[in-house]
Amino acid sequence: MPESSALPSEEVTNYLATRFGVSRDFLARLAFVENRGEIWACRPPALTLHVRGRRPPGLRALRRAPDGLKPTSAFLVALGPEVTAGLADVTREELRLLLLGQRIPSTHAPGYVALAYGGDVLGCGRVANAALQALIPTGRRGELLSILRADFAAM
Repeated sequence: MPESSALPSEEVTNYLATRFGVSRDFLARLAFVENRGEIWACRPPALTLHVRGRRPPGLRALRRAPDGLKPTSAFLVALGPEVTAGLADVTREELRLLLLGQRIPSTHAPGYVALAYGGDVLGCGRVANAALQALIPTGRRGELLSILRADFAAM
């Protein structure tokens, strides 16, 4: 694959519609551009030519991983209510354990999931070997843990 190219939106649309239930009509309003294995979402018209070393405009949405496309936590949060499938809605205690880096038992299909609490998408998770793990960036995990502690103290 060239260093930077327009990604066939069909591949991304099929993945997001199938795995996360995002409507194809919603996704049709976005353009996807690939640059060095990272897939960025932006408003059309997408720039398909980029200066070497520069990031495409928009939000980093996915990246190519050895096991397929991996959504970023930021993109899943941005999609929020558009995500209607592949949701792993966890309890407060499960969320705390996940944010501390632990894995919890899961009955979800193997692969990437949208990790949610109280119906709100918080980021990306992955199910493997019947266990769920959080793939939320470390800094964001700390923020979420602080919020959980503050909410608990207020109770």
